[in-house]
This record gives sequence, C-alpha cells and structure tokens, in this order.
Amino acid sequence: MLRIITEWVEAQAELKRITERTHDDMAIHKETTVREILRNVREKGDEALLNYTSEFDHITLTSEELKISGSELDAAYQQVNKDLLSSIRLAAKQIKAFHRQQIPKSWVQFGDDEVVLGKRYTPVDRAGLYVPGGQAAYPSTVLMNAIPAQVAKVPKIVMVTPPSQGKKINPAVLVAAQEAGIQEIYRIGGAQAIAALAYGTETIPKVDVITGPGNIYVTLAKKIVYGTVGIDSLAGPSEVLIIADSEANPVYVAADMLAQAEHDSLAAAILLTTDLELARQVVVEVERQLEDHPRRTLTEKAIAHYGLVVVVSSFEDAVELSNQFAPEHLELEVSDPWELLENIRHAGAIFLGYSTPEAVGDYLAGPNHTLPTSGAARYASALGVETFLKHSSLVQYSPTALQKVASDIDLLATAEGLHSHANSVRLRMKAHEHEQPELVKQETISQEHDGKNL
Repeated sequence: MLRIITEWVEAQAELKRITERTHDDMAIHKETTVREILRNVREKGDEALLNYTSEFDHITLTSEELKISGSELDAAYQQVNKDLLSSIRLAAKQIKAFHRQQIPKSWVQFGDDEVVLGKRYTPVDRAGLYVPGGQAAYPSTVLMNAIPAQVAKVPKIVMVTPPSQGKKINPAVLVAAQEAGIQEIYRIGGAQAIAALAYGTETIPKVDVITGPGNIYVTLAKKIVYGTVGIDSLAGPSEVLIIADSEANPVYVAADMLAQAEHDSLAAAILLTTDLELARQVVVEVERQLEDHPRRTLTEKAIAHYGLVVVVSSFEDAVELSNQFAPEHLELEVSDPWELLENIRHAGAIFLGYSTPEAVGDYLAGPNHTLPTSGAARYASALGVETFLKHSSLVQYSPTALQKVASDIDLLATAEGLHSHANSVRLRMKAHEHEQPELVKQETISQEHDGKNL
C-alpha cells in the first residue's frame, strides 16, 4: 500500500532512505566475488568466461559459440513481426536525430599575439555496449547505447548480452542492434562480460569505453574497472518522481508510477502534490491497477517499500523536495510545467505536461533513457554522444609570443621548484637572443584551419 505523508521532515527522511536504498546491496561479499571474477577473466580469458556462464547462467558454451553468427543475425529478422520492426526503425530514427544535435564542434582561435588555441574532439577507438538479457529483452536499450556511439563515429563497436536457455538471444535485440549498425555481438553477461570488455580475451576484444545498465554485479564490475576503461555511469534501480496539481488525472499518475515500479523490486515511484484528494485517489488507483498486473509480485514489492505520496503545502516545496532527491525521471503533471521548470536544478530527464508519460522517453522521443540514478543527477547527465568522445587541447606559440610570457613561465616554474620546466623556456629565449636560427625553428601559424578537419 502506498503511504501518504504530510510532514516535511518525515518526507525528507523518506526520500533520503529511498535514495540510499541500494547501499546494502553494495555489500563487501558481492564486491569480493566480482573482484575474483575480474581477476580470473583477466588471467584465463575465454576459459573463465565459459566456466562462469556455466556456473551462473547454467548454459554450456564453446569459445566458437560466444560470437553471434551471421546466420543468427539474418534469422532474427524472420522472427520479428513487421509492426515491431517498423517501431524499432522509428525509434532509431528519432534517437539518431536527437543525438546528432549533441555533436560538439572542434574549434581553433587565432590570437593577435601569434598564439593559437583550440579544442579537438575525436572518438574512442573501441566501445563495448552491455545490454541486459536472459529472461528479459531490451531492444530500446540497444538503440540508446549503440546510436550515440555510431553518431560519435566510433570505429569499432561490440555488444555483449547474456543468453537465455537454448543459448538464444532475443531476436528483437539482434534486430535492434543491426538497425543501429552493430554486427559484432557476443552471448555473454554478468561481471564476466564487463571483465572481457575491459581486459580482452582470445575472442572478445578489449575496448576503451563500456556503457549500458546491468544488475548489481555488473554495476560493481564497472565500478572496479573504471580507470582501465571509461565507464558511462553506475546505474541503479529506476525511479520516477511526479509533481502533480489538482487537474492531474489520478489514473494516469498511478499508471506512470507503476511504469517505474514494474522494472525492479528496488524501483522507486514518488508523487508530490498539493492536493490531498488527488493523493488519496492515486493510492486507490494504484491498488486497482495492481489487481491484474502481470508483474504484480515484483511491482507490489517496489510500491510497498519505495512508493511514496507526499502532500506539500506549495509547489515551491515540491520543487525543493524534488531537487533534494534529484530523480532519474521527473514528470511535471501540472497546468504550467514550464513555470515550474525554471526552478528545477537536478533531474536526469524531465517530462512536461499531462500528456507526456515517461514511457515516451523510454522508447522513441529521442533523448537517451540511460540516466543518472540514486541522486547522481546532482552532478551527472544522460548517456550521449560525448560519452564516446574525448577532446584534446591545441596550443601553438610563435617565438615572439613565447618571448612575451617567458619570464612569467620562469617565475611560476621556479616557484614550484621545477628547474627543467623553467629551463625549457630559458634555452629557447637564449637561442633567440643570440640569433641562432639553427636552434630555433620559426613556426608559421596558418589560419587555413577553421576546426572543420580537426
């Protein structure tokens, strides 16, 4: 049963408890297990992968079976109906269009004092995408991870996903991967898949960046290998926070709360409203919609432990509580959502108005649905094109430009006790003063480059 809270202090305490709901899962014994898996895969490669697949997934594979064959990829199209294929293609089109707007521009600035400064963006060489699987299928997650990597022009993209019984991968997942341009797919999951991507094995190549959500073992593995490879984020259980006014439809609000709760027994669904009657109606409606819910046991558990309704005295209070919680998904089901938006500081994705359920963002609105959770929206953002890019600073000084700042560099380097830093400038200045052109290469600064080919 959903709880209704009206006290400010109690509401803050409950929101804090929900934010920290995964802390117990980060138990030391799980991290010890993950470290052992990572070590074994690093040392034994494919042998360890196959052993863990047998132990955890109860599936026996050979090294040759790790990679999805071309015939399996082709067959997947025969197993997906035309309507679903059309929806996958529409989603891919929308997601690609949105992420193309994220491409950062390299730039060069030519100063009057013969100094050139700039920034150059380049993609990583290799990206690894983790897609949860097994008993569930997430073609939308494939698109959300693969398309930004493609837009970033990553040369090599590989995908890993755990197999179900019969060694099968859901055909919709395979079709989505191909529609997003991914052909290299491996049937492996769990912490061992993250290890394979981070360190490489005889069959699976080492990558530079790993993205994609997973269970607690996958998340811990990503946390541990960070630094060896880049990581998009440490995704936790899904969450939605809804701010609703008296005009909101309780049926819709309840459905949106359940849409998050059905993800996981740790998922959070929170409503903040100024209307006590709406709060009561939503509680009743949640119970009604749960009656014949196909995932009732799991969803009911999430609602019981991490569902919450808070009645606040004003929308200013609602916004303040929302900012404290920093939700993954924020729905503004109010008559003027843009007015509230002005004061929203922390949220992974924001859905405005009565007709914008979070589900449109999950599938085909275009923005990425891989979002910061558990309060991480205070400092983190959605997965995007820049996840697969890195940038380099560009610096060029002429001899004259260097001479103008030489004494300042000398003073700063000397203050830090770095003799050779200072000397690297002094030697150039000494050569310049004695007019020894053989020691000084006159650098020509060209304005032909405008950043397009950087």
